Amino acid sequence: MWDKLKNDKYLKDLLIKLVMILFVAAIALLLFDVLTQSKDGRKQIVDMDGGTEYSKAALAVEEEIRLEEILSQMKGVGDTEVMITYKSVEETNTVFSGNNNAERKVEGVIVASEGAGDIITKNNIINAVATVFNIPVSNIMVFEKSDTNKSELYNQD
Repeated sequence: MWDKLKNDKYLKDLLIKLVMILFVAAIALLLFDVLTQSKDGRKQIVDMDGGTEYSKAALAVEEEIRLEEILSQMKGVGDTEVMITYKSVEETNTVFSGNNNAERKVEGVIVASEGAGDIITKNNIINAVATVFNIPVSNIMVFEKSDTNKSELYNQD
């Protein structure tokens, strides 16, 4: 029976067509995956109204980067790194709001800056961050950035 199936030209053609269809489908899926990524490699998420937005983690990183860039441009601040923490605030579900969404609110900010050793510069950083995120100054910690890099810290004798 195997010899009969092996020699059947119709069955061979059908098998070749099936393999080709699977191959084309696999290529199409790979292309779809590549085309749905943004330029920096992050995948976009389609929300309920059809728009696209980055995931919440990606938006948090983007906010940190923007704040670092702005603070670094301030006089005396220098190189800066920022970490933002969030807390979830539940919105109430009303007739007009549609679905129940959780909104993230900035809870606190840590800033490490080269110029934070100067009290005026430190105060300017605190006021800028408090203004941007509308949070109390007690939720903002500013530290002077160390001069040593990590490899020097581990190689001390």
